[in-house]
Amino acid sequence: MTSDRTDIRKQVEDSSGLLKKIQLVIPGFRGYRELEDLRVADELLRRQVALSLQKGLNSLREGRRTLVEKGDYTYLERVASLISRLQQLEGQVEHAEQVYSGISPMIRVGQDTLNSLYDYDFAFIDTASKLSSGCEIAGAVGTDGFEGLLDGVDNAIAGFKSAFDNRIRTVEKIQVK
Repeated sequence: MTSDRTDIRKQVEDSSGLLKKIQLVIPGFRGYRELEDLRVADELLRRQVALSLQKGLNSLREGRRTLVEKGDYTYLERVASLISRLQQLEGQVEHAEQVYSGISPMIRVGQDTLNSLYDYDFAFIDTASKLSSGCEIAGAVGTDGFEGLLDGVDNAIAGFKSAFDNRIRTVEKIQVK
């Protein structure tokens, strides 16, 4: 699923220092180290998604400034609402719950499960990028299609939130087993 983009898992795996190399040869510790690397990769991946959402936030703020500069206050409240919702979503993504892989965890989470979660999160990169691009509303202020553009941003935020809420439910199910 992740072949068309750089796989962060490989980068984390390749970044092994001496301590990490030693950990990988200690019986019983190797699995922990591998799972911990997957967690780190997933965290880095979510940060990329959050940065993309931040770009969208900046675009919406620029659109809000343009509305004010042009004296067009018709959609100001709606743009402010979109900013608020996207800001909340960006925070959720950046601080999302992770699966803990500890040396002796109470709940066993295998490598396949963590890889599935990583792949799930990987899909958010393109979605966040598209959402961010759709937030570039400043150039459309005052045009006939502006309201439709805002509808598109609204739908994109709702779709992303729904998918991300599903991710949270998936993580909760993993932790409950």
